[in-house]
Amino acid sequence: MRRIPDKALNEKLATVILAAGAASRFGSCKHLIQQSGKTVLQQRVESVRSAGLQAPLIVTGAWHQEIQLAHPDFDLHLNPNWQQGLGTSIAFAIGQLPEDTEAVLLLLGDQVAVSAEEIQALCQQWSEHRVLTCAHYGGTPGVPAIFPRALFPQLLRLNGDKGAKALLNKYAGNMIPMASAAIDIDTPHDWQNWQRAQHTNNDFTKGEAVWN
Repeated sequence: MRRIPDKALNEKLATVILAAGAASRFGSCKHLIQQSGKTVLQQRVESVRSAGLQAPLIVTGAWHQEIQLAHPDFDLHLNPNWQQGLGTSIAFAIGQLPEDTEAVLLLLGDQVAVSAEEIQALCQQWSEHRVLTCAHYGGTPGVPAIFPRALFPQLLRLNGDKGAKALLNKYAGNMIPMASAAIDIDTPHDWQNWQRAQHTNNDFTKGEAVWN
């Protein structure tokens, strides 16, 4: 992997992994399902670190205790209002960031196919252009996405389950094609498809990441 100077990657850029949902369609904590001896959440954290970023802040909710038991060394932050939806988890995360944070990378905990190289590519584009930089898939902008500090006030006002889609549509200044970002795990069938795709070297790109 081509390394970007640490200063360009780490200069007051925070990472947030969103893992607060109940996963009702999956039936258990999807962030703790195992693949190659590691949980899905652990693999997301490792992708972030392999991209040269600092340890991520992880927003938890319904499965906080289970995740804490499995990963006591992770930087977990329990959103007390997680039941109100994704928007509240984003707003909660922004409120947890250090005051001197210049930008934040938002990533869903179940975006299992997004690689360290793709995260690094986002960071490279952010370091060069300093505008909202995000993935593009399914004909629309989406996460992972890097939001500049200028948009933090609007992120803090998010509520309910609307997420940041409207902000992405309005302010995305730099988009990177990333078909892998369309892959998320909502149901056991999604997980089976993902496992099958990996074993057959097929792309599992028909899913839609939950960001609406």
